[in-house]
Amino acid sequence: MNKTELNNPTPRPKISIVMVDGSFRERYDSIDFMARQDFPAEDYELIWVEYFDGIHPDLQSRIDSASRGRRFRAITLGRSGAYHSSYCFNRGIAEARGELVVIPDADVIAEPGFLSAVWRDHQSSDRLVTYYHRYNEPKDAHHDTVELDHLRSVCELTNPSNHGACLSVRRKWLTEINGYEQSPIFATGFHANDKDVYARLCSLGLMVRWNPEVKLFHPRHDMTGEVTPHYTPQLDVISWRGRTLSTLPFAGLDSSRDTTPPARFRECERWLASLDQPRWKRAVGKVAARFGRATVSPRKAA
Repeated sequence: MNKTELNNPTPRPKISIVMVDGSFRERYDSIDFMARQDFPAEDYELIWVEYFDGIHPDLQSRIDSASRGRRFRAITLGRSGAYHSSYCFNRGIAEARGELVVIPDADVIAEPGFLSAVWRDHQSSDRLVTYYHRYNEPKDAHHDTVELDHLRSVCELTNPSNHGACLSVRRKWLTEINGYEQSPIFATGFHANDKDVYARLCSLGLMVRWNPEVKLFHPRHDMTGEVTPHYTPQLDVISWRGRTLSTLPFAGLDSSRDTTPPARFRECERWLASLDQPRWKRAVGKVAARFGRATVSPRKAA
């Protein structure tokens, strides 16, 4: 039982939805669609975690509206410097009271039956990890207004292995792998921590399923599909974890369970940590060249 449960006498929900932000999201329509789920309102909660110290007024308004009869809330970490989504994911996991944690891309649009389908999937085994595909709105078919019928008709599956589209897994397994990787290697909004968590859940021996019958829709925005060199050293870490069957991060949810990185990753961490924010931004192209492997190609942004 976590601290939130000790201080909260209300019944635990079945599902906790965790969405994260670093003050960069342009729209918050996802909140409205999560509030329209046919899953019983008392059986799920939504936790929006903001890395910095402010909540956008539109987001707060949508959460306030959704909270009437539902457990929707936003929290801020009040951090500074380079955005690091893993701190947000880990805080969401720590706050979550549901047996099942669902972590979707925070700007995806869900069908009304989404949570019901997720819950049904997980009744087959408590060792199940499920992923759900994100269908992207093409640039030439983009509508400024988010409408489900439009998204259904135009969205395409462009990245069938996008582990960041949506993960659902029992909270106990996220705790077992000590959450998301908080190493500086995985900082910024360009992160492969979704692939890292996938690799570690596999090393734990859990069963993975992609459900082709459930679709999430992603409205088009700038930087969708952008290629960046941030991913090269991250994918090097993930490859190493796959080969060593490692399940724990270098810096995770519980600092007492942190692990020591191999020497080449420690060097990369020290170098990144030594840079101030302006230099850190300018240095991103050098990260791959200095610490990445030539055999690893940058991937597209989720």
